[in-house]
Amino acid sequence: MTGCIIVAAGKGTRFKSRIPKTLFLIKGIPVIEYCLQTISMSSLIDEMVVVTQKRFINTRRVSMWKQSFSKITAVVPGGNCRERSVLNGLCHCSKKCDTILVHDGARPFLSEHLISSIVKTTQEYGACVPVSPVNGSVKIVKNNKILSTIFDKNLQIAQTPQGFKKKILEDAFELNKENLADFPDDASLCMKAGFPVHAITGDVKNIKITTRQDLSLALAICDSLSF
Repeated sequence: MTGCIIVAAGKGTRFKSRIPKTLFLIKGIPVIEYCLQTISMSSLIDEMVVVTQKRFINTRRVSMWKQSFSKITAVVPGGNCRERSVLNGLCHCSKKCDTILVHDGARPFLSEHLISSIVKTTQEYGACVPVSPVNGSVKIVKNNKILSTIFDKNLQIAQTPQGFKKKILEDAFELNKENLADFPDDASLCMKAGFPVHAITGDVKNIKITTRQDLSLALAICDSLSF
């Protein structure tokens, strides 16, 4: 069985809103519901665990998710960092699941093709992350001053879902449980624990909503996909 943890517990500081970015509307539909719909319709995913802020768990919106998306088996509160939130979700995945996907709720345009590629690659290699190339140089900036430049043709931007054999993910959390806040994603957590992670080509439309400006791009993508 394959389970999918949808992480939507972040405060979204860069989004500058009291409302989580995952609940902002794109054409009248909350951001997170686009990926919930896609994951729910995938024949490769057996169950979903949604991780959100504690204050939203008993709301009408979450109750509607449970009614609309039958694969949701649990909605759980997030932790004090991203990986703590993922761990909370992992603890509520069925014991029958041997493969786990972790997806950002702020990435609405997940495709069935990408899900299929990640599940297949995870089952073959044990851990998988979709990536897309960085175009141009990367600057490290502090207080509007450029501190250094990183230019490497091998630079890639990680996307989600990231896929893992459940045992690998559980072992990675156990080995790094004292410093979960140090990891930006699940792939880095697994690599620190000594597990190799295989990369596959991501999807250019699989954007993450981070700032208000991203909503305009999301709307354009939504129109092109005919949601």
